[in-house]
Amino acid sequence: MTSETPLDPRPIDLSDNGFRKFLQTFGRGLLRHCPYCGGGKIFKSWFTLKDRCPHCNTLFAYEDGYFLGSYVINLGLTSVIGVLAVVWLLVASGLSVLQMQVAGVALAIALPLFLFPYSLSFWMTLDLLLHPNFADRPRT
Repeated sequence: MTSETPLDPRPIDLSDNGFRKFLQTFGRGLLRHCPYCGGGKIFKSWFTLKDRCPHCNTLFAYEDGYFLGSYVINLGLTSVIGVLAVVWLLVASGLSVLQMQVAGVALAIALPLFLFPYSLSFWMTLDLLLHPNFADRPRT
């Protein structure tokens, strides 16, 4: 039987300034880093988030259904980007209707898959910004 010791938690390195904190956490989300400590490699694969941050040991999904909001973010971004892309194709391209339909379907399939890890990161970022009391996060 192996005993797993929890990692030493690093303190969060976030600014006290609200706008700077937003930019800092948003940047971490774009890089798919931990929003709490900024450490990388929090994803096992493109579609699988690790249970805990390998750097600060923060438990990411600390309640059932925690990531449901990330699906809303993913759906919203996919819808907005997809509609804007199709409108651009209608206005600025000389593609046939069939070609535009193929492009629209390809976007509808590819965008949610591409945006999935980013929506998880952004959801954790929003949670940190709206509920900044880091001491309440399970870390061990």
